[in-house]
Amino acid sequence: MATRRLPVYLLLDCSESMAGKPLENVETGVQTLLAALQRDPHALESVYLSIITFDAKARVAVPLEDLSQIRAPKLSIRPGTAMGAALKLVQESISRDVRRASPTQKGDFRPLIFILTDGQPTDEWEAAARDLKNMKHHPANVYAIGCGEEVDFSTMLQIADVSVHLKSMSTESLAGLFLWLSASVQSQSVALVPDGPLSLEKSPLKKGMELIGPSNVPQFQHDSVLYFHVRCRDALGHYLMRYRFVPETRFYEALDATPLPEDFFSDGAMKSPPVDASKLYGAPKCPFCQSQGWGKCGFCGHLFCLDHDRPARSLTCPHCQTSLTIDDDGASFTVDGSQG
Repeated sequence: MATRRLPVYLLLDCSESMAGKPLENVETGVQTLLAALQRDPHALESVYLSIITFDAKARVAVPLEDLSQIRAPKLSIRPGTAMGAALKLVQESISRDVRRASPTQKGDFRPLIFILTDGQPTDEWEAAARDLKNMKHHPANVYAIGCGEEVDFSTMLQIADVSVHLKSMSTESLAGLFLWLSASVQSQSVALVPDGPLSLEKSPLKKGMELIGPSNVPQFQHDSVLYFHVRCRDALGHYLMRYRFVPETRFYEALDATPLPEDFFSDGAMKSPPVDASKLYGAPKCPFCQSQGWGKCGFCGHLFCLDHDRPARSLTCPHCQTSLTIDDDGASFTVDGSQG
């Protein structure tokens, strides 16, 4: 008789807002999770794990597999947060891979789904969430972990049975999160309750984590952080520039700049409505040449780094190679943002 399995699905947000240290910390956390589960005899006996990543698209990075066979995947960022596509894909995976009961064998245990995200969906998610909740043969326990300050928990509460707020994306906080995840899965592998919810009492929340319900939904403001793609004129490397809205000033103030991988634009960039450049205050340093500023090409419309302390009167756009002249007349212009 086949062993009853406990299917566990990790849905990992790999949108561009995760660029840099957050994604590195998630990769390390997945390695920590796998190492902990692979040391646990109960988990090794019953847990089968799948990893699904989502950005502008959803992909199966690791199909549902015996724990002993799994290696942590390399994660890559892309624009967009297609959570609806990820929910649809996990439903398809459950329907295909999770065993149903038959006259000769018991079916698998109730699947666990953990969604890790730092933002809000950029695609249609309502129908996919509803279909996942209404699965007839293999309903799943769904847990959403929202990381940082830009998570729309009003959406998470509609998608998940349990929502948790991880307030920081620091190395320490994400390490604690994945230790909690491993403890949660380990406790469930011991209990093996097929139809009941995961017992959070057996795996208490780590520091900086909070259970979210209708009475304590964190305040959320759409477009509180803006994202822009910029290219270094010297190194030709691409980077992501972020601005955060400050209610007291009514301006978006510069946060930071993070290098983007070479293949970032292979699936295309997802644009948001144009932003009035006069609403952007300051500029983060280019991570390649340390220039403290940026400009916009009047021909192709793309952004590039610009050293305002040593301004050149003419330059070449690193995107379209057009020769440009610096315009100091202060005319208002707009810049295209990305969906984060």
